Amino acid sequence: MVEKLASSEVANRLNEWYDTIKQQDVERASKLRNEVQKAINQMEEDQSVLLYFNLIDSRYKLLIEQFDESGSILKSVKEQSEQTETDHLLRYYYYFFSGLYEFGRRKIIEAIHFYHQAENFLGDIPDDIEHAEFHFQLATAYYEITQNYVSLSHTRKALEIYSKHDNYVNRLISTQLVTAFNYLELNEHRASELLFKKTIQIASNHQHKYMEILGYLNLGICYESQGKLELAKDCFDAALDINYPQDSKKITYLRIKYMLARTLLKMDLLKEGREWLQSAKLLAEETNEATYQAKLMILDSIYLEVNESVIDESLKTLKDKKLWYDVSDLTTNAARHFKKKEMFKLATKYFNEALLAKEKIPMLYKEVESE
Repeated sequence: MVEKLASSEVANRLNEWYDTIKQQDVERASKLRNEVQKAINQMEEDQSVLLYFNLIDSRYKLLIEQFDESGSILKSVKEQSEQTETDHLLRYYYYFFSGLYEFGRRKIIEAIHFYHQAENFLGDIPDDIEHAEFHFQLATAYYEITQNYVSLSHTRKALEIYSKHDNYVNRLISTQLVTAFNYLELNEHRASELLFKKTIQIASNHQHKYMEILGYLNLGICYESQGKLELAKDCFDAALDINYPQDSKKITYLRIKYMLARTLLKMDLLKEGREWLQSAKLLAEETNEATYQAKLMILDSIYLEVNESVIDESLKTLKDKKLWYDVSDLTTNAARHFKKKEMFKLATKYFNEALLAKEKIPMLYKEVESE
């Protein structure tokens, strides 16, 4: 008779696996998942540890950007937990990971609501790295609804913890990227550029290729937002030139291709822009990314074949998701382009759309605070 593994031993392995996920170490996390799966199959019966495995597995699926699979696991966990008494740790993970899942689906308000539910149990979590992870994710979500000072207050808390742990350089860099984006939104362009460049250098020094890719992507976005299109193009090219397995980060590469296509189209490099637009469309379809499918259709209908009805239909997709920042950004770009082409009726229409979208952005914060 094969001796069963103690559930406490398997729980320790799960903790090790989760640590690699928080460190963004995809290769090691994948290896440990296989080892943990074998251990689970040999473990003495323990429903709490099985729930813990499923929760960490849902987090792993988010790491490798398999959002639908993560959502299915969380739905199953919710059904199981309703039938079983769960401790505060498992409740925290359920709410926190549900927030991450909703964020991955670009449902930012829903994500923040889940984070706030998770916060009710955060005080029972002794691991300071988990506290840093919580503040990092909340900072990212608040940045998305342009609550920059709230976001910065959370990045400071996360940075204070990550700076004390050498094994979390990836997360330190990620938090600095969010800080830099907040500076950009606050029109502190020089501080933003310097911090983006600093993160690229740190990532390069530690040979963290994925973080270096993110650094170039975000520096490119910084340049593009200021109209420094040649510099932006160079950054997106640099991100794509780094040798990294694209299949594990398809959404990231979708973002890079989208931004590169957008930059090229703004530069009137229509042939090259069309090629990258098509490449991004194929990837958006493959990943079932409705938000980027809409954004790509808008680019196509502004810069290549003007189609007002397609622009409006695609904008509705973004409005339904309350992505008012994206609506404001894209309609502003449309208005400027149509003004440049002396299509003044369309230019006026989309300038008005941009103003209306900007007025909606502060309402997102009120919606969060009224929960």
